[in-house]
Amino acid sequence: MNNLWLQGQTGPVEIVFDAQGRVSVIRSGAAPGPGQGDFPPIHFPPDGVTGGGTGPAGDFEPVDHGFPVVHFPPDGVTGGGNGPSGDTVRKICTQCGKTLPQVVGRATDGRYLGGNHKLALDLRVDFQGSKVISGDLFGVSFGQRDFVTSFRTKPGLMVSVSDPQPWPVIYQTADHTTVPGTLALTPGSAPKQLKVTLYADGRVPGLPQRQRFDMSAEWSSTAMRQLGVELERERGTEAPPIFDKDGDEITYEKVFAKAGIEVVPAGTDSLIPREAPGWGTAELHALMVEMAEADTSRAAWRQQLLWLGKSKRPGLLGVMFDTSAVLPRQGTAVFDGEIRERVSTQTHRKIIQTTAHEIGHGLNLAHRFEREVGHADSTSIMNYDWRYRGGNRAAEFWDKFDFSFDLDELEFLRHAPRHAVIPGGSAFHSVPYWKDGSGNYTPYAPEVPLTIVDLHLDPPIGGPVIMLGQPLFVQVTLTNRSGQPMQLDRKLLDPKGSFLEVLVRRVGTGGPGHEGAHHFQPIVERCMDLDFFAMDTVQDGQSISDNIQIHYGSGGFAFAEPGLYEIQVLGTVFQGGDPANPFDDRELIAPSNVLTIQVAAPKSMADEQDVVKLLRPDIGTFIALGGSAALNEARQTLEEVLENRSQKGKPINDPIAANIQRCFGIDAGRRYRRYAGGRFTAKDGDHKAAMEALKRLGRDARNAFDKSTYEATQRLIKRHEGKQKKDG
Repeated sequence: MNNLWLQGQTGPVEIVFDAQGRVSVIRSGAAPGPGQGDFPPIHFPPDGVTGGGTGPAGDFEPVDHGFPVVHFPPDGVTGGGNGPSGDTVRKICTQCGKTLPQVVGRATDGRYLGGNHKLALDLRVDFQGSKVISGDLFGVSFGQRDFVTSFRTKPGLMVSVSDPQPWPVIYQTADHTTVPGTLALTPGSAPKQLKVTLYADGRVPGLPQRQRFDMSAEWSSTAMRQLGVELERERGTEAPPIFDKDGDEITYEKVFAKAGIEVVPAGTDSLIPREAPGWGTAELHALMVEMAEADTSRAAWRQQLLWLGKSKRPGLLGVMFDTSAVLPRQGTAVFDGEIRERVSTQTHRKIIQTTAHEIGHGLNLAHRFEREVGHADSTSIMNYDWRYRGGNRAAEFWDKFDFSFDLDELEFLRHAPRHAVIPGGSAFHSVPYWKDGSGNYTPYAPEVPLTIVDLHLDPPIGGPVIMLGQPLFVQVTLTNRSGQPMQLDRKLLDPKGSFLEVLVRRVGTGGPGHEGAHHFQPIVERCMDLDFFAMDTVQDGQSISDNIQIHYGSGGFAFAEPGLYEIQVLGTVFQGGDPANPFDDRELIAPSNVLTIQVAAPKSMADEQDVVKLLRPDIGTFIALGGSAALNEARQTLEEVLENRSQKGKPINDPIAANIQRCFGIDAGRRYRRYAGGRFTAKDGDHKAAMEALKRLGRDARNAFDKSTYEATQRLIKRHEGKQKKDG
């Protein structure tokens, strides 16, 4: 191998290699040539260790792509392991002899914007915080920016300004394809400017393949990312509050600023007429769709926040919608009046936490207490005070609460790939950021089978066979087996509140246990307050039951193909021990039986045509909500399917038609607050139309539903019938 010459701080430096390609001599000189240096040569023994005789001092080591690392102290001479710790680091190519970039120096943390003539760069430098560098690349053409890829330093690696470069990075495209590569930063030609050198060791569409390319970027902000919030407030509610914490004025915007996310106003703030009865889920979704000023069908750093009084559901503090059709993690609401009614002390603190919590869901953050996350001991914004360390420890939670996110959440918010965080990107709960970069995962507490309760799933009344495109309704029953009375709440059976985890697995895929199972996430995420003093007393041997609809969720359709599927639900109860001992708390998991469901293939051309319509995202959203006043195109399509699958004036028994008719009946009885043309209108529920629609369901229509759903439908008919008689 040929000798190499570098320009050191005091002049040229020659590196001599032995026959095996190892560094044998480094010497300084005024001109190239052996023996012409001003300093005597410094020899390295064959093991690559400096001659101090004290073992490896990090002076020479192999790195990726065949680049050894050679450390030089400021005077340009190697230190033999005893020199200054601040040695300048250079990487020298053993093939071509070129010197790679030096350390970045004193780079200011924050967001840098730049690029080159083909690409735009959004760079995030975070030496002091998460110790991660990340960025997004966009193709630039005719003034338009199109996302190409995101990159970040390798998970598990904590970067420092004094590290050898380049750093290993991982590129990830919007389709989740990953490619390894490298990143190097060097000071630019102007203050707060960086030269960025990137390399992709594989194919990333839009980037040079296995070829280094340079860009320049200039510091723009201390915030890593920016989020626009469009606030719509109901009349009679107070504006988002300020909380005084030891002289520091805290707002929900400051919570995110602390996390590296700048929250800025977006759109036009509007006042919503007061809705005294409270807001229903479908009504709320329709209002969000109609009031959103931005296009919610595409990913954008923007969220709509409705600031409302109360929901029709007691204890509901906030909600987030995630559908691939409209409002994909872009629609959130906070029920300010409900919080003020329930929280008598430090009310503003709770409101700010709830607001940041809901926006956190919009940025794809999950609850800390969930089984998959397993951190009920967290005092993060994303935990519940009443679920902290097993419950009944709210005071301890608030004593430790400091309006912050956990470290894994911070790293995710700042440096996760763009599509994982941005509203409108990856489906909610689909990115397991709580697992560390090495693939190991140690939750807060181990799972312990919960034997004091029994969780059971029952199929539809007609049996465990459904048609492709038909929603699956199952009944979940929680039975007290503890030998003594238990305090239980029906909310614990609601997967929309993250209390119940629904797993769906195609038979023949995955391994034992939960392996290969898909987490079914409903399109609505409800954040509830549970009042321990208002729970039902369930005697030993008694049960509580509810229904679950498993059809269309955040990740799409649960049953998009015919075949056999296994359904299981997991209920989580945290059991706290000694309040002074944080290590005796247990995470108790109640697994249900495994229910096998057959999804039948279409039997005719007409069935196939209906399935194509039924598997549209807007149709799935309509059915998941039990109808919607805002999804007119979906309603028209469902009316066509209903007409094809039923006879005019005859009872409806076809399972798909029965589901559609039930949605129409439920929706007809709802009150809606609508927004169009800059004006609000109110429409009361039509009890007569709702009753007549639901009464069209024939005797065999019950086979399409589980027992709980069927009984609830019958109660709804009687309620509308009573109200219709009263109105008449």
